[in-house]
Amino acid sequence: MLDIWRLVVAPNPVLDDVVRDGLLVQSAQASRLSSLMGLPLSVVVLVVMTANGAAPGQAIAWTVLVLLVMLLYVGGVGRLVTHSPGRPYPARLLAFTVLQALGGIAWGLLPFMVTPVPGDSTIMSVAGNVITLAVAANAIFSSATPRPWVAFHLTALGVGSTGLIVHGELGVAALNALTLVAAFPLARYMFQQVAQARLVARHNGLLAEDLRAEREAVERVNLQLSEANTELRHQATRDPLTGLPNRTLFFDHLERSLRHGRRHHTPVAVIYFDLDRFKAVNDTLGHGAGDDLLIQVADRTQAVLRSPDLLARLGGDEFVVLTHDYDAGQGPQAATQVAERVRVVLAVPFDLSGNLVTVSGSLGVALDEPGLSAEDLVERADMALYRAKQLGRDRVCEYEPDLNWTLPAVES
Repeated sequence: MLDIWRLVVAPNPVLDDVVRDGLLVQSAQASRLSSLMGLPLSVVVLVVMTANGAAPGQAIAWTVLVLLVMLLYVGGVGRLVTHSPGRPYPARLLAFTVLQALGGIAWGLLPFMVTPVPGDSTIMSVAGNVITLAVAANAIFSSATPRPWVAFHLTALGVGSTGLIVHGELGVAALNALTLVAAFPLARYMFQQVAQARLVARHNGLLAEDLRAEREAVERVNLQLSEANTELRHQATRDPLTGLPNRTLFFDHLERSLRHGRRHHTPVAVIYFDLDRFKAVNDTLGHGAGDDLLIQVADRTQAVLRSPDLLARLGGDEFVVLTHDYDAGQGPQAATQVAERVRVVLAVPFDLSGNLVTVSGSLGVALDEPGLSAEDLVERADMALYRAKQLGRDRVCEYEPDLNWTLPAVES
């Protein structure tokens, strides 16, 4: 009990606009439902009035009054309070307070609507009890918003007590006056409970929103970091001009292919090629045309390779092809056939900004052998490439052991 009393006398909690508006809507909706109690209560009063010999006009007047006020109240609260979120809070609170006051006046008029039988205070006692019941119900349903609740209580008890005093029912009037005193701590306690619950729910909602926002921010940062890491990995392993794998990525694929081929006894070959007299294109048409040529070379070469083959650019006009996953019985001829397709497609003129340029390619082929490293295999293909240049360019040469001597320099 002491804890309840402390809550009753505690200062009102500080409410933000959202909580305050929620309490108003909650109180208004509950009051609309409680107003439907007027129907059974009016029936009880009607029965008591009839049993006590009340005039039919009094009973009809009471019933009509209850129905009119109930319809006015339900419709007004719905239109002006609960279903009008665009209206400012003070206007909605004022409308609810006025409607509550009208409801209290309607219930308080009950003693004026009946004529007691001389010497029999039954009907006045019933009228006083009905008012008390209406006040108690309003305290339960409307205490979430104190001002409208107080308006209903003051008008119901004030008007009702006046009517009882007029009929000489001072005791019942005094009892009704005590109802206000008794209902106040009850309504105050319920308001504190509901307001605190709303505040906790509001704070939890705000915390959840903050956590959700922080989680989304972390996810965005993680996504940006992931995209940045992907871009960095792409830049670290891709040629920026052609988008082809660079030296690092090519050797990574080559080493894995060599391990796989030696484990499963499948051949692996490297085709090393460059463009004949590429420097002349740069000198005559500019480096922009040279870059365009390299991009077209990459596109054409990829178009004639098999799906397992890998094309990479090592730098300048030097390209390498990793070819594998073909029948071991074909020997080096399979790799040479791939190289020949590349040579043929490179011989077709290139359109460089309206200038038709004819270049050719010199290609060297080297087949994997036991004990070779990835660097050794690429070096053998490079040696075969230089033999192709020595023999007049625009051709394919396979590596042979007699190439293991220093080759004379040849103009690209």
